[in-house]
Amino acid sequence: MTTPAPDIFARIYARHGHRCTMSTLGGRIGLAVLRLRRAEWEDVRGCYLTRTCAVDGIVEVTGLSEDDGRLQVIPEGRHLLRLEHAAGRLEIELAPTALELAGNYRRLGYQLEAGWDDLDFAERERREGLREEALDALLVKLWEMGDDELLLIREENHG
Repeated sequence: MTTPAPDIFARIYARHGHRCTMSTLGGRIGLAVLRLRRAEWEDVRGCYLTRTCAVDGIVEVTGLSEDDGRLQVIPEGRHLLRLEHAAGRLEIELAPTALELAGNYRRLGYQLEAGWDDLDFAERERREGLREEALDALLVKLWEMGDDELLLIREENHG
């Protein structure tokens, strides 16, 4: 059984189509943007430096969108959101801790999927249950950890 997600993360998972670590971390980036957003950010535009599930979290929380041109995604391979506005620049990047947590979960998934085609139904169910337990525990942790643990935030103001 899964822990009910806070409303914002439930909306992210509905947009994204499933629960995952990277859409959750994108949501955390988006929440940091909302906390840091200043009144002078009238015409903010963003750029995320890799195409990943995190984009759905950022879009759902911030309202920035590729469809309206306010968000670009470019393949530089970095989990970093760069926001440009008249008063300056804000960069929010996933910290090594966040990437390590997501990577550890991914490695667990690979281990649990090893030899999948040769497994009987009961073993597949057992492994799927282990994956769901691990994901549930990790998502709760990601919802609750502090920005200082998950994000690197750099702000540059003009003038």
